[in-house]
Amino acid sequence: MKLHKNISALSILTTLAVLSVSSANAGELLRFKSGDIRIDQVPMTTSTMKPYFLNKEKQGYFIVQFKNVITESTKADLAQMGLEAKGYLPDDALIVKGTARDAEAVVLLSDVRGVTRFAPEWKISSELYEMPANDTEVLAITVLDNSEIATIARQIKLTGASVRHMGRETIAARATRTQIAQIAEIEGIEWIQAYPLFTTFEYQLNAEPTPPTTPPALTGYESGTKVMNFDAAWARGFKGQGQMVGMADTGVDMGDISTIHPDLKAVSKGFALGFGAKSWEDTNGHGTHVCGSVIGNGAVLNGAIQGGAPAADMIVEGIWSPLMDNIMFDNDFNAFLGKAYKEGVRIHTNSWGSAQSPSAYDAFAMKADAYLWEHLDMLVLFAAGNDGKDLNKDGRIDEQSLASPATAKNVLTVGASENYLAEGGIQKAQGLLRDGDKKWGVEPLKSDTLSNNPNGMACFSSRGPTKDGRIKPDVVAPGTNIVSTRSSHPKAGVLWGAYGDRYAYAGGTSMATPLTAGAATVVREYLVKAKNIANPSAAVIKATLMHTAKDLFPGQYGRGPQQEQPTVRPNSHEGYGRVDMDQATALEDTLVIDENSGIAVNEDKSVSISVGSGKSLRATLVYTDAPGTALAAKALVNDLDLQVIAPNGTVNQLSDRANNAEMIEMKNLATGEYRIVVKGINVPQGKSGKQPYSLLITQF
Repeated sequence: MKLHKNISALSILTTLAVLSVSSANAGELLRFKSGDIRIDQVPMTTSTMKPYFLNKEKQGYFIVQFKNVITESTKADLAQMGLEAKGYLPDDALIVKGTARDAEAVVLLSDVRGVTRFAPEWKISSELYEMPANDTEVLAITVLDNSEIATIARQIKLTGASVRHMGRETIAARATRTQIAQIAEIEGIEWIQAYPLFTTFEYQLNAEPTPPTTPPALTGYESGTKVMNFDAAWARGFKGQGQMVGMADTGVDMGDISTIHPDLKAVSKGFALGFGAKSWEDTNGHGTHVCGSVIGNGAVLNGAIQGGAPAADMIVEGIWSPLMDNIMFDNDFNAFLGKAYKEGVRIHTNSWGSAQSPSAYDAFAMKADAYLWEHLDMLVLFAAGNDGKDLNKDGRIDEQSLASPATAKNVLTVGASENYLAEGGIQKAQGLLRDGDKKWGVEPLKSDTLSNNPNGMACFSSRGPTKDGRIKPDVVAPGTNIVSTRSSHPKAGVLWGAYGDRYAYAGGTSMATPLTAGAATVVREYLVKAKNIANPSAAVIKATLMHTAKDLFPGQYGRGPQQEQPTVRPNSHEGYGRVDMDQATALEDTLVIDENSGIAVNEDKSVSISVGSGKSLRATLVYTDAPGTALAAKALVNDLDLQVIAPNGTVNQLSDRANNAEMIEMKNLATGEYRIVVKGINVPQGKSGKQPYSLLITQF
């Protein structure tokens, strides 16, 4: 097989299929990133099956598509025939492992639409087709069965490629274009993509501020917590007490608990995970700043500059590599998240990612989702990225610039809104910043500054939607001119500028994310103590932050063709809005449901709410979904719908087939009983056939 865009006769059939069945109903197509195909156009009799006809007992991987939705009994039937389900592929298909004989026999099942080999060309990410012939690329190779990873690594080496690293279900290897084609032929490989370069998301403005003789007078807005209304949550006694937060970043201060920054005494342990690192010291400055925004207690300035959860504890994972002078570590989510989880961490913040494949659901988004599907009580946050630009010069930030793993379904993806600070840090007009004339060279972006309107978005904040149409980011928080703790390491920089000796300004979705992690930590404490949820799921914490967020529509530039928020929330600029900790810790009149048992396909669960005349109703559904596959055109696996039925029988339903979160808001309602229903539309990969979920309902 030669690696080019028309790889084989099968690829031609695939192209014809896209042309001929574009109007087909759901369930009739296999939806790959490379295009939609009909399974009857890639039958078992194609030349791709030749190795299996020669030896019908040969183990391999196949795709079985069904005529109806997949149930537990569907998978039980496959297991009886010797086929093991290894993953879901839209629409209504499973990647299965078994012998060619068993795969051929499965067509006898009345519910099976067709069966085909899991073909090599579906496994290769499109950017690899553009490689110059003689170049090599470091690859991230995902396997379907971790028990086969050593065998697959040996087969990769036989192609002449070099294997650099093996994690759980992922192999890092360097290969040429020809070798990539050979690697794709290896049974058990799910997906092949370029290995991403991960970076921190403190925005690099290259606009050095002039350090003042003395720091500007404190206004209360320095840390960003005031814009988020943390004061109200703190006044109610919720500061993160009893909660353990994890952070993977460049390290903290000198990497020594005994000499750590006075504001960061809640750090209880640190791990050095960066390649070549012997310490979790912060030679960059980024991690120390991030840490302070989560758990900084304000000791140096008598509480004037605090993080969101100043009473919480912190586990630090230093992922900075002194060898690479960048983030470089084992990106196995089971390793770095698992280490934190074992230490009691249930909120984990990450202000880094890769923008190499903007808005794509890639192998690392998939792995994040897989870990969280197995640990439903752990909420992981990722920064959306800093690639917000107005390249089409229409005065509005372009869409689809999200980083990975922020494109994952189950993480809380955080974008950056503006802080409110007129002095200190960087105060230049956006058009005068680095490449500002190219990125934000048209009004109203050009002359705006970075922290003058808390109801506006940071111009650099990456926007959604994802490539498969999901709404991201989920929420936003202040991320411009944020003051937080400064690393005392002699190699560490001052980011956007020093604020005295112990603090620094910085900006980016890197800064918005730890503030939101502090919010999630406080919300978790609130749900335990005020709502009596002993072990809140990640979904219910995420739902609380989204349900109570402040809609920033229409944004800082008012209404019109250049308005910042194109629609009311949710949208792919602000997500569900800016985090509001006053509302998030005042849920006395909100019904909070953390449904751990879940619902199956064709099942529904409902509650009724008595609504007074002229009142409004808001219902928010969030669930942690089973991981998708990076080769599919659609990441959603399990599909639940939210429905509100009015007293007169009118049904309000979104019928969203892309997102694992839905919100329905209804205003000026008639008096009566309103029934809020969660419906199981499709649950092919549930927990014992069911999908757990969380639901918040507020009448106001």
